[in-house]
Amino acid sequence: MPQPILVATDLSERSDRALHRAVTLARDMDCPLVVLHVMDDAMPEDMADALRGKAEARLERQCAAVAEGVDCDLRVVLGDPTGQILKALGSDAPMLLVMGTHRPRPFLDGLRETTMMRIVRRGDCPALVVRDPGEARYETVLAACDFSPACDAAIDLAARIAPGAAIHPVHALHVPYSGMLAPSGGGVDAVAASFVQDAETRAAAWTPPVATRPVRVVTGPAQAVLWREAESLSAHLICCGAHGRAGAAPALLGSLANDLMRESYCDVLIARPG
Repeated sequence: MPQPILVATDLSERSDRALHRAVTLARDMDCPLVVLHVMDDAMPEDMADALRGKAEARLERQCAAVAEGVDCDLRVVLGDPTGQILKALGSDAPMLLVMGTHRPRPFLDGLRETTMMRIVRRGDCPALVVRDPGEARYETVLAACDFSPACDAAIDLAARIAPGAAIHPVHALHVPYSGMLAPSGGGVDAVAASFVQDAETRAAAWTPPVATRPVRVVTGPAQAVLWREAESLSAHLICCGAHGRAGAAPALLGSLANDLMRESYCDVLIARPG
């Protein structure tokens, strides 16, 4: 039996988009779909029982409306969202976790991880964060390219969920102290030029896991470069490798992956090597 796709929903409009995308992918890839809603276990038992029935009925209506022909396993559970989603990742071993964007909390978001970030950091399953309505198929993919195994894994999975899409690898190059060592009369910064030359040499030697467009080396902060390139391409999806160990400190997920999950131009796919 093929691995399922797991979609976590809080029954909001953001999650509706994630459900639509998960259904589209499950149908295209001919795999089952697990639809999970986690209810707060701090409420009184009688309230939880009443709300559970309403949540189950709503999930059934949603799936009946959009998931015809897809094998759907609908689940409503009580508990902590992070813990319950991680538990499902362990028991179901899905090929992909699909979630909607988090609800913005400008002050709190600057102080702590979102639920989505905790799950991606602690789990070892690739995650797709859905921002846009999910009926149309991905046609243009922007790949954050650092020539690492995590980058290869993200591009390989992007090609699987978006067969036929044009994949554009972009290497965002941070040049430390750029311009500070340039001659006072102007001219080319030799240090910056050496960084660019080294990146272009690595790009030429890199063998992507699937066919892609040529790598573009663009100087600047990674997130700003990717947003600018994604907008220029009208990209439908950005894919990015997650670095670090599952369960490690938040910073080891990678600042770029964290930034893209907080705010992105389009949908974001994050994968780990292997």
